[in-house]
Amino acid sequence: MVQSIASSQPVASPIEIKGTASLKNGQILFGKVNKVFLNQTAEVQFDHQKMVATLDIPLRTGVKYWFQVQQSIEGSVVLKALDAPNLNVSGLKGTVAQLIAHLGIKPEPAAIKLAEYLLANRLPITKETFRSALQWLKAADAAEVGLPVIKTMFIQQLPFVKGVFDALFTQSKGEPFHKLLSGFRQ
Repeated sequence: MVQSIASSQPVASPIEIKGTASLKNGQILFGKVNKVFLNQTAEVQFDHQKMVATLDIPLRTGVKYWFQVQQSIEGSVVLKALDAPNLNVSGLKGTVAQLIAHLGIKPEPAAIKLAEYLLANRLPITKETFRSALQWLKAADAAEVGLPVIKTMFIQQLPFVKGVFDALFTQSKGEPFHKLLSGFRQ
């Protein structure tokens, strides 16, 4: 079930996640409807960020929904409600299961760990970045080193490409440069 919400009049313009990144097209967020107003608008809250959104469908006050950013235009964001909430699902495990289902990812341990990490650190999530990060983490086979690398990529707003991940991953393992060079030469 897909529902849309067109947002206007952001409370904090532009809306920021952890003060560093604006909402991005395709990004998936878990938000709560705080208030519904008479003129078909509502206050929606994502973590500590609030915005006023114009609703074209009725949403219930106090209920959390999954939203996807459809387009981000200066001062205005269009959101799509991905589904009606499952009120029986609660806690981080339930939220992670719903997120993985929305992304169309198989609920394997590596995907669950990545989803938990992204949600716990309030990092932006899109289908493309999630799939890429999951692939890189599996290839690196060291999630405890790889997850902070992914966080660094988001916080530093580095290009989200494999080359950047590989470079940061290698550097974070702390191997001396001369050892890396000798391995490269061989």
